[in-house]
Amino acid sequence: MKNSRAWRGFFQFSAIFNFTAAFAILFAPELLFKILMMSDTLTIEAIPWMHQFAGLVLVFGVGYWLISTNPLLHKDIVWMGCVGKIVVFSIAWLDIALFNAPIGFGVLVIADLIFAMFFAVVWRSTETAV
Repeated sequence: MKNSRAWRGFFQFSAIFNFTAAFAILFAPELLFKILMMSDTLTIEAIPWMHQFAGLVLVFGVGYWLISTNPLLHKDIVWMGCVGKIVVFSIAWLDIALFNAPIGFGVLVIADLIFAMFFAVVWRSTETAV
């Protein structure tokens, strides 16, 4: 796998992106919602769902950190991360299109789509390396 050091740094950055998002959801949801133009949607009923989502985001971040230690060894996590990021992007934009959800979250998850593209490049390169 070419540029493995750069890819390791990329996956560490991906992990930090996820850790930051998870901690923002867990510890500063009001601020996060305001930044994402969702300040009026934070309700007590949403908090357990947000915590569940934050937990998943955190676990995916741990997976990305694990990938950074050896992308070839953890290519299945690369694939799962690629699929997961595409699903998050797709669902966010479906919510915007079908349910008039605030656009702020959709803007944020454009980063997930970009990450997914890079994950796909790494996954494809691990398939040819084996």
